[in-house]
Amino acid sequence: HPEYYVVSAIWGAGGGGLALGRPSGNPCPEVVAQRRSDDDGIPVIFSSSDSDDGVVRLSSDINIEFVPLRPRLCRTTTVWKVDDYDHSAGKWWVITDGIKGNPGADTLTSWFRIEKGGVLGYKFKYCPAVCGTCPALCNEIGRDSDGDMVRLALSTDNGWPFIFKKKESSLKIQQVIRT
Repeated sequence: HPEYYVVSAIWGAGGGGLALGRPSGNPCPEVVAQRRSDDDGIPVIFSSSDSDDGVVRLSSDINIEFVPLRPRLCRTTTVWKVDDYDHSAGKWWVITDGIKGNPGADTLTSWFRIEKGGVLGYKFKYCPAVCGTCPALCNEIGRDSDGDMVRLALSTDNGWPFIFKKKESSLKIQQVIRT
């Protein structure tokens, strides 16, 4: 699976790439946070619920998983999921420790979609169809502040647009250095 950096489609004040974040006092599991504008964050891989061909289609259920660049403190997975409702913040936050694959009622919170968002960008949506009989939310995903951190959460209106930057393999870089 190719790795992609997920970076804000709105530059500057729109912030940078998505990465693992650790809110104070609640280190594990990590949350899906956005870095500052000069930082592409941590790459992700997308995997589809209905195929192994590595092709990710718009509006289909997918898992999103961070590929950490260094060892982590948490033993939880880096697969995205929607957390239980946070009554104090009034938010459904996007966190990690989701379950990869195995579509159905047990994994409902771990499935996301990519939709077109504007001319160049894409948006994430939580609207799982992996369990036909399960009641589920259907919301685009936006950004919200949590203390001094910017995090992803389900939105009541339009989601935030992102672009996907393919991570260059380190093999290419080594070839350049040798020549």
